[in-house]
Amino acid sequence: MVFYLKYLHTNIGALFSEYFYILLMLSTVISVALFFMKTSISLSIFLILRFFLLFLLCYPLGSYLAINLILMIVLIIEVSFYLDPPGSSILQVIFITGFLLTQKQGQAWWIEIIPAPFTTLLTSAFILLVMGGFSQFIKIQNRKKEFYVQKIQHLDSAISQLSTANIGFQSYVKTLEFQVLMNERKRVSREIHDTVGYALTNIIMMMEAAMRLPDKDNEKKKELFALTRSQAQKGLSETRAALRQLRSEKIVQVEGIGMIEELIASFRKATGIEIQVEYGNFTGFTNDRIYAIIFRIIQEGMTNAFRHGMATKIRISFWNTASLLHITIHDNGIGAEKVVEGIGIAGMKERLEGIGGTLAVQSAADGFKILASIPHKEPHKENDAEHQSTAR
Repeated sequence: MVFYLKYLHTNIGALFSEYFYILLMLSTVISVALFFMKTSISLSIFLILRFFLLFLLCYPLGSYLAINLILMIVLIIEVSFYLDPPGSSILQVIFITGFLLTQKQGQAWWIEIIPAPFTTLLTSAFILLVMGGFSQFIKIQNRKKEFYVQKIQHLDSAISQLSTANIGFQSYVKTLEFQVLMNERKRVSREIHDTVGYALTNIIMMMEAAMRLPDKDNEKKKELFALTRSQAQKGLSETRAALRQLRSEKIVQVEGIGMIEELIASFRKATGIEIQVEYGNFTGFTNDRIYAIIFRIIQEGMTNAFRHGMATKIRISFWNTASLLHITIHDNGIGAEKVVEGIGIAGMKERLEGIGGTLAVQSAADGFKILASIPHKEPHKENDAEHQSTAR
């Protein structure tokens, strides 16, 4: 309609009407084709072609910028929709600059084209810049919304997986406790059978033998009673020894590298994350306290990679130098532009500082890294031992 009104007041001629609608149709076809473009290069080429068609469409209209401005606004919005910053911003500035440079005096369809006034051009350029900035803002907000929706879905899935895993762990623990209890009952029954049962059987047999002896054979009875008492004392002694052994025995716990392996296996099963462990030249520690610190660092690192980084892969590597063990936890998550030290990272630092170690966290090009350095020997360990010895 806008073009029709303009056409009624122009001297360009009837041929321009067909020319206008043909180019407008070609421009529409290119807009539809943009939906099927996959790469930034192909999208940029088609968008530039669209701008060229808009120039051919609107230049003959001269100072009447309404149609040109409407079509340019659509093109500017398309640039924001199909391309990501900073490429989209650069292409928008190029198109707006081209829009200004093409508005000049010339000829089209054998008539003289009168350009729009300078103030009108500046107003049009300002409108295009505002629309470009607004469309970029909408694009960024939509991306943020998609990111948070994805993160919420990821966390919902994680909660579901962890809940399922937790139920499985509880069932496993109960089964294990029941199995340990049954094994302990069997062992106790064997101990009773081998000690008390054997002693009581001997006592019964000797008492029956004493009862069969004649009353006048007192010496033989005394001898059997003495053996019976000896057997009872021996059985009582063996029973007490078995009970002492039973009280002193502890439940076997997984320690050292086995404890770390069990943690990683449980986390892998609960979250579905691919976890790769490289021990390098690390052969182990004899210090339970250091193992507990390593355990907590790996636990916190994997949890952060899953919760905050939304990682799908984690690589944990160990390497010994002359005086330090270096542990690297590298995930392929989203990383962080600025690392905020929360309770987890602060806790890891405090644990390491307590044994003379250090911790570094950094965002990598392909995710996030945690670097921990642990001394082979704790500082002041000898002094602490002497202090404890004196205190005792």
